[in-house]
Parts: sequence; C-alpha cells; structure tokens
Amino acid sequence: MAAMLTGVSAGTVALILLAGFAGHLLHPRVLPAALTAHRTVPAPLIWPVAVAVGALEGVLGAVTGYALLAGRPRALTLGATGSALLFVAYALYGLYVLRTRPSGRGRHGDRVAGAENRAVPCGCSADDTPMSGWVAGRAAALALASVTASAGAGSAIASHGVHVALVGLSSVTFAVLLWSLPTAMADPERSVAG
Repeated sequence: MAAMLTGVSAGTVALILLAGFAGHLLHPRVLPAALTAHRTVPAPLIWPVAVAVGALEGVLGAVTGYALLAGRPRALTLGATGSALLFVAYALYGLYVLRTRPSGRGRHGDRVAGAENRAVPCGCSADDTPMSGWVAGRAAALALASVTASAGAGSAIASHGVHVALVGLSSVTFAVLLWSLPTAMADPERSVAG
C-alpha cells in the first residue's frame, strides 16, 4: 500500500509539473502578465523569473517522472523534495498575493461593486483563472504529495504490471482533478460571462 501511495503521489506531482511546463511553453505571456498584475516582482525581472519558473517545473517534473518510471529511489527523493519546496513556495506566494491584492470579493465572499477589474490571474495555466484560496490550496496539496513521494521513494519501485497500471491511471486522474480545481471553483458568474 505504501508503494502505491508513493507512486501515485510521485506520478501526480510529475504530471502536474510537466503540464505546467507545457502550459508555459505554449502560452509564454500568461505568467509574465500574472506577475505584472501581482506586482511582486520588479519589472526588469518579470521575464527572467517567468522563464526560470517554467524551466524549474520542467526539470523537476522530468526528474520525478523519470525516477519513478526508471526505479531510481535517490533521484525520486531529489525530484520530489525539490517539488515539495517549489509547491510550498507557490502556496505561500498565493497566500501573499491574496492578502496584498484585492480579489473583487468582500469580507464575506460577496462581490464588491466595481471590483471586477481588480481580480488578478494566478498565472498557472493558459486560462484566466483568478488567484484564489483554491490555487494556494492546490499548491499545498501538491507539496504534501511531494513530501509523501520523497518519504516513500524506496518503496515506490514496483515491477508488477497491475501496480504500474493502477499508479499510472490514478496519477492521471488526480493530476487532472487537481489541475482543474481552481478553474472549477472559480466564480460561476465569471465563468458564464467569460
């Protein structure tokens, strides 16, 4: 059971990171635009930070995925630990942006008049998902999955076909669910109007 949990955690983390990397490659202006809206990075550093973030996601996703598939526990520990640190940074960054940038919502979650233009995008996908607690929560959940993968790296290596198939299918399922979560939980009025 520990091998299954570790494998699914590592697979989910690798797929999410590689999807993020692909999104940054296919839509290179999304993250810099979000960083500009967040007002957290000095203007001359926005593009270098965006490129570094995308590259880091690609490297960590590739290392974690390769280590899981090739049965390399040490590489899995390194990739998953790096991923955990990255996702903790994302969660903290998301919370910081939420605390310092208005979201268009009042204290009790009601829409604030005239605040529609103040919501900021998360920058984590090709769409215009706003920064929200769901974005920070997803990052925290992925940090936990990364820690699980790192802690159980030695047990994640299994050679049974059924085990590999279950880990693969479960990883894809969890990756799709976690990737879609912030968009699915976004304001329904915004989704219909957009």
